[in-house]
Amino acid sequence: MVVPGVKLPDTQNASVTAGVTLEECKTRCQANCSCLAYAAANMEEGSDRTGCIIWTDTIVDVRFDVRGENLYLRLSNSEFDDPVDPDDGKSFPIVPVVASVASAITVLLVVFLILWRRRRRILGAIPENPSMEVHSVNLATIKHITGNFSGSNIIGQGGFGVVYKAQLAEGRIIAVKRLKQSALTRKGKKDFAREVEVMAGLRHGSLLRLLSYCNQGKERILVYEYMQNKSLNIYIFGTSSLRASLNWARRLEIIHGIAEGVAYLHGGSGKSVIHRDLKPGNILLDNEWKAKIADFGTAKLFAIDETGSDQTIVVSPGYAAPEYEHRREMTLKCDVYSFGVIILETLSGQRNESTQRLLTHVWGLWEQDKVIELLDIAMVLPHPESEPGLLTELKRCIEIGLLCVQETPTDRPAISSIVSMLANKTSQIDRPRNPRDSTTTTSSHDHQSDLPSLDTIYLT
Repeated sequence: MVVPGVKLPDTQNASVTAGVTLEECKTRCQANCSCLAYAAANMEEGSDRTGCIIWTDTIVDVRFDVRGENLYLRLSNSEFDDPVDPDDGKSFPIVPVVASVASAITVLLVVFLILWRRRRRILGAIPENPSMEVHSVNLATIKHITGNFSGSNIIGQGGFGVVYKAQLAEGRIIAVKRLKQSALTRKGKKDFAREVEVMAGLRHGSLLRLLSYCNQGKERILVYEYMQNKSLNIYIFGTSSLRASLNWARRLEIIHGIAEGVAYLHGGSGKSVIHRDLKPGNILLDNEWKAKIADFGTAKLFAIDETGSDQTIVVSPGYAAPEYEHRREMTLKCDVYSFGVIILETLSGQRNESTQRLLTHVWGLWEQDKVIELLDIAMVLPHPESEPGLLTELKRCIEIGLLCVQETPTDRPAISSIVSMLANKTSQIDRPRNPRDSTTTTSSHDHQSDLPSLDTIYLT
């Protein structure tokens, strides 16, 4: 659309190229998905030399000027008041030159309305309730909402990426994870593609939701829903005041939520997905303290893994199942083992670490019938008379945690059975055996994913 007689917008967000005709300028704009508008630039007064100005970011400071120039606004057909006849050979309708101030004001109002709609349409590429398809978003939009990746918007960073807090036009807050250039190795790009592929087909209330992504030029960016309370490890391993903010009821609710999310991954979505890196740092909490499983850069479709086509190794000491850590045998029961460690850490406020120290401690208390001593000392214990059900449930969770960390995968229950055990507080539970029997040795080589874990990039 040609908007005549205007002072051209501020060129801070524009690029200027000399020696380019207006027709060439139009071609460049049409070839650039981020182009919002273009105009001719008179490089020298009184000269025939022309140039091209292209705006790919927010357009500001547009004013009517009788001595002004033409601004060529890029729009979709649906944004024109009059439909475009596809047979008339014209790409844009021409707005007639206005002769009165009233008409000029009307034109400017239309321009501002179009710009506003255009901005809303671009930012709308980050949907609030996405379908099973995750759409890409252009880099200009990401730069706009993050203040061109302003340092003041950083909410955390790790060795491979930086996370920015961003706010959309309607006020919704999102998290933008930008991979560092050093992380864009062949494997890093592969992990990025895997995370988008896996997350695009998963929708569950206990999984962090991928809203959109950007794969433009050298940039690899993931846009997620924002988790106000950050990661679980802050609260179970933090100061006494932080640990006290997660009362027993909340901790049990978080454990239930994680179990339901893992159950969905293991078959509830119609596919079998192994996360392979479950740990408190990859469990994020929203503003209502609901748990969301995050960091799917290392997750793989189980059907693909059975072919042996992908040998990526990811070991987080203290959370990896022994058969995977030592023999690289990967099954759904590997996630069950990691979940069991999370249960015991969440209730105790103690880290397991590579020495399996926590598992040894829990088993010792279990044999002595003193598991109540495992519970986090930063929390007030439930009173046996006023809260008898809560205390029983906490003990039951510890028993389930021990079942999950059994040495042999076949001795561990399926995650679907664990969800039933947690929901049915009176059902019979098999007696666990000492999980320390064959886990005294650890691998001398620990491997990490090329993508950062969200335990690091969400810490401030």
